[in-house]
Amino acid sequence: MKLNLPPALGNVGQLLLGIVFMSFGICLISAVHLGTTPISSLPWALSKISGLTFGTTTFLCNIVFLCIQILLLRKEFSKLNFLQIPLVFLFSLCTDFWMWFLSGIHSDSYWLLLLLSLVGNAFLALGVAFEIRSKSIPLPGEGLVIAVSVVSRQPFYRIKIGNDVTMVVLAAILGWFFLNEIYGIREGTVISAFLVGILVKFISKFLDRIWPIK
Repeated sequence: MKLNLPPALGNVGQLLLGIVFMSFGICLISAVHLGTTPISSLPWALSKISGLTFGTTTFLCNIVFLCIQILLLRKEFSKLNFLQIPLVFLFSLCTDFWMWFLSGIHSDSYWLLLLLSLVGNAFLALGVAFEIRSKSIPLPGEGLVIAVSVVSRQPFYRIKIGNDVTMVVLAAILGWFFLNEIYGIREGTVISAFLVGILVKFISKFLDRIWPIK
């Protein structure tokens, strides 16, 4: 079975699905408290420090990422990239909704929590696959990686790894300074760092069969 939609509708639909699935995956991973994802480690720590919602700190961090893009790219920064703002606003709203929806998750079973974290990674990978396939404006976090890659002329994957490490280090420093602990960085963070990329490849191949990109 294949889905055949007009290209524009298909791209928008996949982008929106990507936002919903990515936000759900990140929130499920975070809600079990075995460590959030690397890219979300900084807003997760800032949420705990400031008392603001996870969605709010996610939005604020991404606005900073957008400002850095402008500084790096300058004249090469397209006005279309400002569309990242409504996209991350929607992403942040979804994040707060899913955190509310998942707030009742509690268990004394470590293995159940680990399983839920793995399920969250699967949803996150599904969302990333949809976002990539939409071929549209990226969220500011990914946009920052692209901007640094363009300016430094380094491969995207290399900058992506460096960006994730930077987010984790900053979150660890802020957590240690303000909370006297390294908050939100555990085995789940490491699992997510390695697992999501692998899952994206497999999911993308499956999606290519049932929803071809035109």
